[in-house]
Amino acid sequence: MTHAAVSAQTGISRSTLYRHWPKLEELRNAAFARAAAGPKTVARTNGPLRTDLNWLLGHLMAALNETPWGKVAPQVIAIAATDDQTRALMGKWIKDRSGDFESVFNAAETRGEIKEGAPIQQLIEMAMAIPYFRKLVAGADLDQEWLDRHVDVICRLAMENPEA
Repeated sequence: MTHAAVSAQTGISRSTLYRHWPKLEELRNAAFARAAAGPKTVARTNGPLRTDLNWLLGHLMAALNETPWGKVAPQVIAIAATDDQTRALMGKWIKDRSGDFESVFNAAETRGEIKEGAPIQQLIEMAMAIPYFRKLVAGADLDQEWLDRHVDVICRLAMENPEA
């Protein structure tokens, strides 16, 4: 992504882009923040876990596949490795999204759908991180068949005996 490429795609003059975002990282961060803001949904937590995860991960899958955010995210993730401001932006974004997954898993735990001692934090990280890796790093498709298998694995792990 360059200022010139953004100018060509949006029709905004390069001078205007440079005036507002002199550094390319600032432009990327602003684009990511705007694209990622989207309408806030409240996570479904009425169960069962499989249904709630399918709903929540379905929204994530649609965002990665169908929105401008899915195109900006890989660049922001890459720059976050070396830029503190971008890393902070990503950290806030991840924390905000983690809350939805925590709500889903906590509700499932309350309903008795998760085995006592299950590694809930790791399940949350797995649920969230694998779609990003698959789409943004591996370049693989995210579709309903994949989503169903992903949710199935997470649900099975949630019910396994952690000491086994």
